[in-house]
Amino acid sequence: MKIKKVKKIYKGKEFSLELIEGKSGEKEIKKEVISFPNTVAVLPLVGKDKIILVRQYRFPVKKEIWEIPAGKLKKGEIPESGAKRELKEETGFGVVKLEKIAEFYKSPGYTTEYMYLFRAFGLKKGRQIFDKDEIIKKVKIFDIKEALEMIKNKKIIDAKTILAILNEYLKHLT
Repeated sequence: MKIKKVKKIYKGKEFSLELIEGKSGEKEIKKEVISFPNTVAVLPLVGKDKIILVRQYRFPVKKEIWEIPAGKLKKGEIPESGAKRELKEETGFGVVKLEKIAEFYKSPGYTTEYMYLFRAFGLKKGRQIFDKDEIIKKVKIFDIKEALEMIKNKKIIDAKTILAILNEYLKHLT
């Protein structure tokens, strides 16, 4: 694929939209791409078989959903620092140790968003410090088996959360 032209269509606070024109062999291609900052997500572990989830209102889907703490990295912020910051902001918990689970493009068909996914251990309760546009209704501790049932029953519908929980469950099996 040879890119011939990139045109910024929209620039907002959260993302920008670009039209990318290129050529693949003889085929002319035009794609709309959302440029989005890198992000982090954290599976907070309490003991060996409990996790913390937040119930947050998500504007794109117009409802509250259960998910792991997550958010955008600030300019120049390293993923580990961003993960600790997001965990503190959304749950109030500080963390002693982080372990990277994975890193991946969230949906490379239309966005540049790249996510770093962590497990957090040694939590220390503190105070939440929400971003001004965050609407977190609950912070709750769940047993890993209860979380698996929530996935099965479509009470957890967020992909990063499902990935983190299934990864943790697989660790328990080995």
